[in-house]
Amino acid sequence: MHCLTVNFPERHIRELVFWGLLLGAGLAYVGAQRNIQPRNNETADPELLVSLPLAAQVLMAVGDRNLAANLAGFRVLVADTLRMNASDFAVQGRLQHDIAWLNPVHEDNYYIAAALLPWNGQLEAAQFVLRHASETRTFDYQPVFYYAFNIYHFRRDPAAAAQLLLDAANRPIEQQDQWALQNLAARWLEQGYQTGTAATLVDAMAKNAPPGGFKKYLGLRAQRLRDLAHLQELALQYRATAGRDLGDLQELVAAGLIDAIPRDPIGFGYTVGPNGEPMLKTTAK
Repeated sequence: MHCLTVNFPERHIRELVFWGLLLGAGLAYVGAQRNIQPRNNETADPELLVSLPLAAQVLMAVGDRNLAANLAGFRVLVADTLRMNASDFAVQGRLQHDIAWLNPVHEDNYYIAAALLPWNGQLEAAQFVLRHASETRTFDYQPVFYYAFNIYHFRRDPAAAAQLLLDAANRPIEQQDQWALQNLAARWLEQGYQTGTAATLVDAMAKNAPPGGFKKYLGLRAQRLRDLAHLQELALQYRATAGRDLGDLQELVAAGLIDAIPRDPIGFGYTVGPNGEPMLKTTAK
């Protein structure tokens, strides 16, 4: 009676041993994470219970960084975000951070990061993803926009956000998109700089814009900022002479500091803030 024997090449045996050890190491790591950091979270998605080290992710993807990024991205895509808590979003933040490191060009990753992470306590992870996408996707203005918006909204720094938009304004192919970015930057500049400086910057944008309606529009915004800066200077003079803060713009006329309140070329008008400083109205009459 003869026994059937199969001779595997030594190279195949080594590969089987390697992948067996790697799989065992991955399972051991997952088990250790669950034991070391127990979580009482019945609503957590299994896909987000653990984030592996970057080296392990690359090894499990046969050394392919793009494949590793796609595998991590799949875990993010299938997660039920409506049932996630703060701990789950922390894991998702690490996953998306890893994806940006493995493949910063990954489009789905930056969209998801912008839509979910900053609104769920993971601003730094979102900014890491968006910054890397902005640097590598030089043809795409959207990651720059989301990155700038987070600086404007969450970090309360409209000046820095506006500069980013101006830098990104040359990326779009469509001129309407370029104008939209410049327009938004102009609005943010109004909030982020001293009024006179903002007027100078917006005026420079107007001069560099191509002839047409948008160039005229930026010029009007620059003019309203110059008028506002003048009103603010007069309010300081009024405080020095009257000994109190300005309560109404017409007080400048009554004090003989100005003949008439300038008309806002945009149509919203000017008002006085609680600290006695003239400011732009945010809504039209």
